[in-house]
Amino acid sequence: MYKLPFMNKLVYLFLLIPTFTIAQNLIKIDGFFDDWISINKTYFDSEFDSQSTELLNFSVSNDNEYLFLRIKLGNEIDLTEPYLNPAELFIYIDADNNSSTGYATNNIGSEYGINFLGKFIFDDSNINFVDTLSFYDLDVIPLPTITSDEFEIAINRSLFSDTIAISIKESIGNDKMPDNGEVFTYAFDNSIFSNIQSTDFSKNEPTHLRLMTYNVLSNGLINNNRVDEHKRIFGSANADIITFQECGNTDYNDVLGFLNTSPIYYPYIYPDLNSGNLTISKFPSIQSWQVANKIDAELIDLPDSIYATDILILNGHPPCCGNNQGRQEHFDALIQFIHDAKTVGGVIDLPINTPISFSGDMNLVGYSEQYYTIVNGTISDTETFGNGGFPDWDNSSFKDQVSYFNDKNVAYTWDSSNPSAGDFPPGRLDFIFFTNSVMTCDKSFVISTEHMSPDLLEGNNLLWNDTKNASDHFPVVADFIIEFSDEYIQNNGGNNEIECFNYNINLNQGWNLIGFGCESNKEAEVVFIPIIDHLIIAKDGFGNAYLPSWNFNGLGNLERGFGYQIKIAEGIENYNICNH
Repeated sequence: MYKLPFMNKLVYLFLLIPTFTIAQNLIKIDGFFDDWISINKTYFDSEFDSQSTELLNFSVSNDNEYLFLRIKLGNEIDLTEPYLNPAELFIYIDADNNSSTGYATNNIGSEYGINFLGKFIFDDSNINFVDTLSFYDLDVIPLPTITSDEFEIAINRSLFSDTIAISIKESIGNDKMPDNGEVFTYAFDNSIFSNIQSTDFSKNEPTHLRLMTYNVLSNGLINNNRVDEHKRIFGSANADIITFQECGNTDYNDVLGFLNTSPIYYPYIYPDLNSGNLTISKFPSIQSWQVANKIDAELIDLPDSIYATDILILNGHPPCCGNNQGRQEHFDALIQFIHDAKTVGGVIDLPINTPISFSGDMNLVGYSEQYYTIVNGTISDTETFGNGGFPDWDNSSFKDQVSYFNDKNVAYTWDSSNPSAGDFPPGRLDFIFFTNSVMTCDKSFVISTEHMSPDLLEGNNLLWNDTKNASDHFPVVADFIIEFSDEYIQNNGGNNEIECFNYNINLNQGWNLIGFGCESNKEAEVVFIPIIDHLIIAKDGFGNAYLPSWNFNGLGNLERGFGYQIKIAEGIENYNICNH
């Protein structure tokens, strides 16, 4: 089972993914849509009225900074490329809710027409001429970056009045929302504020293992014009293990020179000039492999004085842009390697339940199949790479750790350095996937200095334009909870010093790792009564599970002194695990 750390007789702490205050109808732009469930400002289109891609419905929300749109389609498309089913999606915004101003279309006067396939914005706000803007002029953020039948889009609302009109059109199929002469107006709710609790850079516990992944753009670690920015970013993160990409001309001595000016000691450097990937670590690698042309692996020897296991670190940077086949081959090879590692007698024999992480610039800008190959292990070329299957040890999916800016609820990791009309919008290209059956993410964030508060910048010795100048990608940081070794437990209190903590905790939507420190063991059905309507599953480290919707309790009692994973349908505040 999951044993938790001991600290000054506060032996058994409740270890949770950190929570933050959720404002009413607060939308996060990450390419996932659970946060739209409560949004009731929705238009439903007529069915079967398109000659190509069908527009089904759209929903609208806002906060104090953005207009948020969610668009549902009848089939999967790439929003900004003609992959799968070519579609030319437009969003027209009547910024002053006046049909007599702007471009006349679908019964509104559009000041701004966003053409996603063309990757530009028509600016019709000036009566005398039409200007062409980039996505960045209106801070347009559409996700996901891969093909999908659903998209969410943030648009800066600073140029809009408090009431606007919206029209959406798919030009190839000539489908429109609204239709039949209707006009869709939206009045901003100015009571909704993002109220984001800033994510600081520090670990919540020193024993958490910090991983960072970062595409440094064309050997940025040795580029004299950008090396100072990289050093500040590098120092602020203070990661235990870093997977860098685009380091094809950065050799061992180059990295050593870069690190020599750092107060953080990294004795272990593993460059692969062929792939351009570079992994550095505070801990040594036991063995290295090249999984595919642009994917490398290091089995990192974590200190036995703290951790009960080592960790397999995979560093990836598969081909970009229109090379869908190349990316798919890389991810097929990844899944083949992981299954080999989990199989006795393979090229690599991992001890069972060894944590596995796959991080890097994944270039996921094409077919969604590539993403689901990583997550679910669904190999495309089975003749070459085998049948595949779920990559986690408990025969479940890889966890995609969605990370957000420290001071902003957006999850993109790349944007154009010098944007102009025709450039791609911000995208989520950099990922950290991991086996969440044997490790849990406590905290994660994307470092984007231009979106940080002055206090956060100063506290981490960063300048506001550091990430903008350093690379077109942003670093992604994640802190992991990994099982402690018996040596660590013995040296930090022992099992006989467990004390009970009876206080309220917050649970995030999705997976949480909780500690059970009540006075005595309790049946799972009793422990979870207060949250039974939101609980999807609770499980221990042996795979035993409590499934309330199935009225099945294979977990039995929750045992004092052990940790458990629970999955929650929506966030819960002030849950007391003992007092009921």
